[in-house]
Amino acid sequence: MLLFLSSFILFPFLTYYVSTLLFYRQVNSKASRKTPPIVPYLFPGIFHAFSLAYEGPQKYFASLLKDYATSAPFAVKAGLQNFVVLRDPRHVEQVVLASRRAVPDMIDMHKYEQIFGCPRSFINVYASDGGPKEAIQYAYKDLPKKYLTGTALANMTDVYVSSLSRSLNDKMFQFKFWTQIEDFWSFFQQVITRCTVEALFGTAILKDHRTLLKDYWAYDEAVTGFMPGMSRLLMTTTYEAPRDKMLQAIEKWLRNHHSGSEFAKIGEEDPVWDADKGAKFIQERDDVFAKVEGIDTRARAAEMLSIMHSLNSSVVPSSFWTLIEVLREESFPKRLTSEIVQHHSPNLAEYDITSINSIPLMQAVQRETQRLHTANCFVQTLRSDCQLDAAWSAPKGSSMVAFSHDVAMNTQAWAKARPRTVEKPLDQFWPERFLVPDRTTSNKQSQRRSEKSGAGRFSSEGLEHMFSTFEDDQTAILGADFVRALQTATLAVFLIEFELQLCEIEVREGEEVPSVPQLAFGRLGFHENMAVRIRKRSIKT
Repeated sequence: MLLFLSSFILFPFLTYYVSTLLFYRQVNSKASRKTPPIVPYLFPGIFHAFSLAYEGPQKYFASLLKDYATSAPFAVKAGLQNFVVLRDPRHVEQVVLASRRAVPDMIDMHKYEQIFGCPRSFINVYASDGGPKEAIQYAYKDLPKKYLTGTALANMTDVYVSSLSRSLNDKMFQFKFWTQIEDFWSFFQQVITRCTVEALFGTAILKDHRTLLKDYWAYDEAVTGFMPGMSRLLMTTTYEAPRDKMLQAIEKWLRNHHSGSEFAKIGEEDPVWDADKGAKFIQERDDVFAKVEGIDTRARAAEMLSIMHSLNSSVVPSSFWTLIEVLREESFPKRLTSEIVQHHSPNLAEYDITSINSIPLMQAVQRETQRLHTANCFVQTLRSDCQLDAAWSAPKGSSMVAFSHDVAMNTQAWAKARPRTVEKPLDQFWPERFLVPDRTTSNKQSQRRSEKSGAGRFSSEGLEHMFSTFEDDQTAILGADFVRALQTATLAVFLIEFELQLCEIEVREGEEVPSVPQLAFGRLGFHENMAVRIRKRSIKT
């Protein structure tokens, strides 16, 4: 009996010792087309399931990145589930290319079923061939191009700008005297979310459901640690209750305003936006799903929730950090404002967002914010074997995983892609890493002055693969152009119509800006006590 107990106690330590030897032997092997080694574990068969369930994917993968960063790619197993963690952006690029060669899934069915509450009936409809699939493809591929690009995009952006400007000017901020907002994140979150929801869904949904904004951010907080492909048993958060509360509110809105066979008003003579039904994009998209046999109101509500989540998770945090980073440097607001104001008509209260988007410094600021303040989790399941490079190959069925914030801080990878990007540390906000001297600049001294002042032209040449992990599958639902337009519009309205100052010197000097997070993915920390002073700007006409 004593021998049995001793063996039982020693077995996990022996397993860990042997698995450690096997791990480093595979890492140091000179063989080609190696499969990624399994991170050391205590129990065969179970592997890392206990650690994932106890710590949660966000914390557990963060600790693995810290302990085994130089040994990637490596595998993490939870029973039969196999996750391969990638750190080299070139490896991620190979996975993306392999996915494009296969027949792509337009949605992550597991994600839609779990965090958006999509019923199994819709999943079955999506998986079927023929008419239903063609209709769904139209909703996912063609409608964003129809309504969220070109002239239609400008019209949608105008709706958002009008809502945001009106909302901020209704706050009774003054021209001469500063108003101090003690918790700027909560203020910003409330205002921007209301305006994004209004722009797409109209005002009726907010009037009918007074707690919608509060309920949405409770839902967002619950799903922020969700990892596609991960078993529900290994998740540490419970998101069903806040998810279902959101679905009930959206279902009620659909029954009130999207009922009948002809609810969508999408003719050329119809307005681009309706207070009750929402934007034409939302109306036609829901009309497509409503006419597909097998899709009920709950499935339509899940689609609407996916749109709402995609919009707010893409626009609100990134716009907040863009504004905060711009305010941290005293000269930055003046530099940006002087360029934005050239595309603003105060008499008409209009902004040319397309032109503002093309300002090199604006592009660089947005890209640097995305790099520094995004913490996405990229997950792609291989449908066939994938050769990552000459040394490594991943087997079919593996879930390939990469984390955008880990890539953002990979100095070696950035230096290899473009040496200029690491002239300043990657944990610092420095938009100039994406600006290159204008080709017309004649001498080195002029080039240095150009770089120092934030002039030059924006360029992501040679860096495309570095951003493979920064946009998740949800971004594709609305399109990058629409998301970027709303981010730009948010910054433009704040800088042109208002003056803002950060209150705490620690924030201005960057001491309170999040460094490398203790979580591998999810929302980077916000500072509840980040105070900002604001007053109306006198605009000369």
